[in-house]
Amino acid sequence: MAHTTIKVEGAVRDRLAALAAEKGMSIAQLVSDFAAHTPTESERAERTARTLAVLREMSGYTPDPEQDQAADAELARRLGDVA
Repeated sequence: MAHTTIKVEGAVRDRLAALAAEKGMSIAQLVSDFAAHTPTESERAERTARTLAVLREMSGYTPDPEQDQAADAELARRLGDVA
């Protein structure tokens, strides 16, 4: 396996080290885990499209863009209330 060096500021390195230590892993393992489990924007869009297709198929739910925006705003508001 080829290795690559990533240059970050010392404070970022220290934070990565602390996060990795909490999980019992190295910084390299932490970064690999992040890359493997964090979807890209296109992957998230694909997942959203599949989810909406299942909702339509199972329940007939077909929100219009305005309903989508209202639901997103409500979710953000509720998440902000607990954050």
